[in-house]
Amino acid sequence: MESAINKLFEYYDSIFFNEKVDIDRNGKMGAHYEGLIFDYYLSNSILGIDYLSIEDYFEMEAEVEYYETESLFAQYSNLGIETKLKVISAILTLVNFSSYEEELKDTILRKSKSFLQRFGLEVEVNDKYISVKNELKLFEGSYCEIFLFNSQFYKKQLKNKFINEESWQKRFKYEYKNMEKLSESPYVLKVFNYNENNHSYLMEKCDCNLYDYLDKSPFIHDEKLIKIINQIVYGMIEVHMSGIIHRDLHLGNILLKDHHIILSDFGLSKDTMINHSLKSTSTPKNSHFFMDPIGLSDFTKLDKLSDIFSVGKIIDYITRNSELNDRLSYVISKATDRDRNKRYSRLDDMLNDLDVTLKDISEEERILLLEKDIQGGINSPDVEKFVLRLSAQEQLSYYIVNKQLNNFWKLILEFKESNQAMLLANVEETYAAATGYGHFENYDLFAGIMYNYIRKVTDNKLQRIAYRILEGCASYRYNAKDYLDEINIYYPNLARNT
Repeated sequence: MESAINKLFEYYDSIFFNEKVDIDRNGKMGAHYEGLIFDYYLSNSILGIDYLSIEDYFEMEAEVEYYETESLFAQYSNLGIETKLKVISAILTLVNFSSYEEELKDTILRKSKSFLQRFGLEVEVNDKYISVKNELKLFEGSYCEIFLFNSQFYKKQLKNKFINEESWQKRFKYEYKNMEKLSESPYVLKVFNYNENNHSYLMEKCDCNLYDYLDKSPFIHDEKLIKIINQIVYGMIEVHMSGIIHRDLHLGNILLKDHHIILSDFGLSKDTMINHSLKSTSTPKNSHFFMDPIGLSDFTKLDKLSDIFSVGKIIDYITRNSELNDRLSYVISKATDRDRNKRYSRLDDMLNDLDVTLKDISEEERILLLEKDIQGGINSPDVEKFVLRLSAQEQLSYYIVNKQLNNFWKLILEFKESNQAMLLANVEETYAAATGYGHFENYDLFAGIMYNYIRKVTDNKLQRIAYRILEGCASYRYNAKDYLDEINIYYPNLARNT
C-alpha cells in the first residue's frame, strides 16, 4: 500500500507542480522555474494568518521539510505510510480552505477520497480540516464501529461517545473475553490485541455474512445448505460447551470465510460460568424474526433454549426455497416451539435429529428404526411423518393393535397439541373396529393408553377426547372400568363435561 500511495503524489504533482515566476522585492518578474504552487493556496486561505510561510505550514501540520522546487514524489515517496498520510492530509486541508483555483477543489477532493478508500484509508472532515486515517470505517453498530485495519484484519472499537464510560468499557471487554475464550473453535471469529487505551481489538477478516451470501446466491445446492446448517449447529454446540450463550444469533453475524461458517458478534453474549454476567438494558439489535419471543419483553431472560430457537429459525429461513424445508420441518418445529418445555433442551439432540433426517439409509433400515422408536414412545422427524400418515389413512388404531403399542401415550404427548387432537379424534373413530372381532383384550390396550395420557396431559379438551375413548372401552372390559373409576376420582369434572 505504501508504494501505491505514491501514485497520489504523482497525481498531485500534475496539478500543483507548475511553472512559476520569480518576483523580486520590487515586484519585478524574474526567471521562470518549475515549483510547487501551495504558497498560492496558503495566501488565498484563512490559514495564511496562522503560518509564517508554506514551509512553516508543512512543518507544523505534517512534520516534514518542504522544498518548493522539488516535486512531492521526490520529497515524500520514500517516507513511511504515517508520514505520507500526514502530508496528504495537509495538502487536502489546504485545498479545502483555499479559494485559489476553487473550480478544481471538488475534483481533487473527490478523486483523492476515492483513491484512498481503495486501500482501506478513511478520509475524515472536521470543520474543513481533513485527516486521512490508516483505517476505513466499514459500518457501525449501536455502541461500536468497525474499521478495515489491513488486508487480513478488521478493527472493532467503542464509539467515542462511550469510550469514557466505564459500563461500556466493561461490556466491550467482556465481549472480547468471551470470544477469546472460544479461540480454539474453528467456528468462532478470531480476535486479537485488545487495546486498553482506545478500547479496540482486531478480528479476522471474513468474506461476507450469511444474509449477503444467500442474497447473492439464490440457487444453492442442498448439499451446501446442509453443510452450512451443520457448521452452525456444530459451532453453537462448542459455544454452549464453553458455558457461553450467544443471545443475538441471526444472519448478519454468521459469517463466511473460504466457504466456512464463522460465528461472530458476541456483544450480547452471557458467560454462564460468571455469576456477575452483565445484563443488557439496551434494545437488542437482533432481527426479531430470529429471536426467542421470551426476549421481546425481557432480553435478560434469553438462554440456551433461546439460542436453539434462533438456530431453528435460521434453518427455516435458509431452506425456505428448498425441499429440505419439508424434510426438516420436524426439527424446525421442535427447535422453535413456543412451548419451551417441548423445545430441544440441547443442541446435540437437535444435531442427532438432523443426522437421522438427512442420512441416506435403506427403506428396510428406516422402518426398523421407526418401529423401535415407536415402541419406546420416542418421537423423531420420521416417526412423526409416519404416524401422521397412518392417521390420514385411518390406519393408526390398527397399527397400535398390530404392534401392541402400550407406550403410545408417550408418543402422542410429543406431538403439537393440534396434532394430538387430530390423532385422538382418529383413534376415537376407529379403535372399536381395530380391536378385532372377539379380541376384547385390545380394549384394555386402548384403555391403558388413554388412562396414562389423561394423567399426563394438561389440556382439558384433549383430556375429554381421551376420556370418551376410555369410557367406551370400560363398557366392554373390567380392567378398563377400573381405569375409568380411578380417573373419575382424580378428575371428577371430566365425566360431567364429556
